[in-house]
Amino acid sequence: MKYILIPLILFTLFLEFPELFRTNHKVNDIKSNTEIDSLISKLSLRQLIAQMIVVPCESFSEEGKDFNEVYELIRNEHIGGVIFLRGRSDVEVKMVNKFQQVSSIPLFFSQDFEYGTGMRLEDGSIFPGAMALGATQDENLSYSLGYEIAKESKALGVYQVYAPVLDVNNNPKNPIINIRSFGEDPLLVSKLGVAFIKGLQDGGVIATGKHFPGHGDTEIDSHSSLPIINANKTRLEMVELLPFQEAIKNGVKSLMVAHLCIPAFDNSNLPSSLSYTIVTELLQKQMGFTGLIITDAMNMSAITNTYNTESAAIMAVMAGNDILLMIPEPIKAIDAIENAVKKGTITEDRIIRSVRKILQMKLSLGLFENKLVDEHIVGQVINSQDAMSLSQKIADLSITLVKNSSGNIPLGRRMIARENCMIISLNDGKTTYNNQYFIDNFSSKSNEYFGPTKIYDITGEVKNKKEIIDESQKFMYIIVPIFSKVKIKSGVIDIPNSQKELLKTLISSGKQVFVISFGNPYLLAEFEYVDSYIATYSDCKSSINAVVKAMFGEIPFRGKLPVTISEKYKFGYGITTQ
Repeated sequence: MKYILIPLILFTLFLEFPELFRTNHKVNDIKSNTEIDSLISKLSLRQLIAQMIVVPCESFSEEGKDFNEVYELIRNEHIGGVIFLRGRSDVEVKMVNKFQQVSSIPLFFSQDFEYGTGMRLEDGSIFPGAMALGATQDENLSYSLGYEIAKESKALGVYQVYAPVLDVNNNPKNPIINIRSFGEDPLLVSKLGVAFIKGLQDGGVIATGKHFPGHGDTEIDSHSSLPIINANKTRLEMVELLPFQEAIKNGVKSLMVAHLCIPAFDNSNLPSSLSYTIVTELLQKQMGFTGLIITDAMNMSAITNTYNTESAAIMAVMAGNDILLMIPEPIKAIDAIENAVKKGTITEDRIIRSVRKILQMKLSLGLFENKLVDEHIVGQVINSQDAMSLSQKIADLSITLVKNSSGNIPLGRRMIARENCMIISLNDGKTTYNNQYFIDNFSSKSNEYFGPTKIYDITGEVKNKKEIIDESQKFMYIIVPIFSKVKIKSGVIDIPNSQKELLKTLISSGKQVFVISFGNPYLLAEFEYVDSYIATYSDCKSSINAVVKAMFGEIPFRGKLPVTISEKYKFGYGITTQ
């Protein structure tokens, strides 16, 4: 009897859910673009639209609400991809396989790995990042970084990396790009950006240049509101667009469109991500880009302050985007697009064009042949010795000595007296920093040259200024590491005024003050009279190791400023030591 029931059950399921049987059978056999077209013809309109949706998920636990919600979206709505936010590699690979197993079409997994897998994973690799590469001006290092990130990304099952940043950071007040950019020179950004892209794509993953048409000349964070770029068209084409055009010429497979208002390109006040003029007319027709086009996160305030989920989804598709990233309420978004197609506002052909690109990209990556990953090798690949060595090499070559008035750097040559050094560590308190790692590292090294180091570690407002000033009179040399870096919705990349006043008082007292910027290099503009100034562009461990080694003469300073800090300290400036 049981042998009769099985075919009956299968036949009943086929009648109720025929698309599942057709899709699964075809997916396993797809080896060509012709078969992609056949698959598309068998998908419902709703399934086609769902391929354009990428939803967020954290990878700390397979049992949490986040996992369950995404699992159901994959199973019930057949969404096309998942972007992992924070998490751990061992959990993430298991989630990748579980999500892939329930999906009738291979999923795209994507992640922000601008400066390594550690940008999002607790156990991932961390590199100094884009502006540090800009300080080295070394294409080979940029390629190597892209290739190393690709190796780790593939081991995770993440085949789309949202990097590199191709924005030209030509505005010192930019609160969200800053050290995420290779620098202020469009030629340098183009050169290093293309090398990074080639490294990623030679490593077998998709690079995604961002944030088109260029987020560098802004003073507003698009996570908070809609920035307006008022530059003229000629300037935009010569500066902002150049790195993207070079990336397109060199085969970048995907680009991310920012949420920006750019009147020179579109005077309708629409965000660039929702603008047909920018996404289709400029990017696709004028610049000739035929790869995947992805919106920046659709849950950012630059969009949600003005548009609801339904209207934003429809406008993003009409503009020409292929993938809608992190749109709030994805089911509502799918509903809205489906209704727009049924009403004739959007054609079904328009949806199919995007889905064909998405499926062809999945085919080219081999996901139709094998969409699962080996969960056992991740620990051997993530944050390997090769990655750590590369991170240290980039850091060693990027550390930039901007000012050295007294000539006391390298330290140790002149510091003969005992107990003559103190550290005053400053950070803005907005995010986590490696300030303790620097304090421990520097103090350990300084004990070889002079006595125990006096330490003040200040987070946020200074509450004991008089005590610090009085104590500083006992010391000739004062080391001031400043930790201030990009943080979304922070408004500025700076330190509190009370910290600035403390530092200015120390400088005016005649003490030899050595300032190290572990982040925003532009801070020197406010401390013109400081004795020595060093830019590291990062507070990762390799950058801290490098600056301590360089300060004590174990390695030379070789970095060059990738941005202009002032009239005196311009792009390309840097003191080289032996």
